Formats: sequence, C-alpha cells, structure tokens
Amino acid sequence: MSRSSFVCGTYMCLILCLAANALAQEPNEKYLTASEMEKATGLKGISLVPRGSVAGAGGDLNFTDSSGELILMVQFTDARSYAGFKAKYAKGTAAGIGDEAVMGSIVPGMAENLLAFRKGAHCVVLTAFADFVNQRVYLTVDQLTALGKLIASRL
Repeated sequence: MSRSSFVCGTYMCLILCLAANALAQEPNEKYLTASEMEKATGLKGISLVPRGSVAGAGGDLNFTDSSGELILMVQFTDARSYAGFKAKYAKGTAAGIGDEAVMGSIVPGMAENLLAFRKGAHCVVLTAFADFVNQRVYLTVDQLTALGKLIASRL
C-alpha cells in the first residue's frame, strides 16, 4: 500500500469517527454539557441521560448526579410558551438572562427551582429537582442563573 493511500484511509477513518460521534450526541447538548454542569455546580459525576431513562427525565436535556438521581431538566420550546410559565410559576424576575426571565417554584413551599427565559423565538425552562424528604433543592438560584446565562449565550 502506498503512503498516500494510507494517509487517505487514515483521514477517512477520522472523518467517519467524528461524524459518528456527532450523530450520537444529544442535539441540544450544544447548549449545555455534563462537564459544563459540573463546572457550574461544583458537583462531580454528572451525566446527561436520555428522556424517560430515569423517573422525571422528561426534558430535552436531563442531568443526573453521581448516584443517578435526576438533578436538572432543561426544556426547549418556542417563545409563545414563556407567557404560560411566567403566569403559572413566576415569583420574581431574573436579570441578565435572554430577553426576559423569571424564577419560580413548581412545588409550593419549597425554594425556587425553576428558571424560565425567553430569547428571540426561543423559550428555555430549567427545572432543578429536589430532595423532598429534606426539602432541599439540588441546585441553587445562583447555579440555575449561571446555567441559564450559558444556554442563552448559545441560542
């Protein structure tokens, strides 16, 4: 085999591997990855899991901690949905995220665990899960805000 055939074959293998990797990734992972979640939260062992793979994993992006417990669900929808999230869950506004953003709680009496924002034609909702026994949300408002800003910067 000639050297040029070997080099060409090597490049073709590399291209095929990169293409397969790109197809295997969650399409919305370009907005937030497990390693970025770890960096923003300080938690280790975070994994991105498919929708429906664990209880509550109904988002477009679903992240679990090292024990497999769901800690964050991210939903992507169109901007028209923002008004509904705002009306139903808003406790206050969140500055500096998209065109407008609100913080809220999906469980009465618990700390804020929902961030919904609108940017252009997009609405994104981040829902932090909680330990209901100890009434502790897994992510803080500051962590949700940081993650929201990161996602908004990529829309």
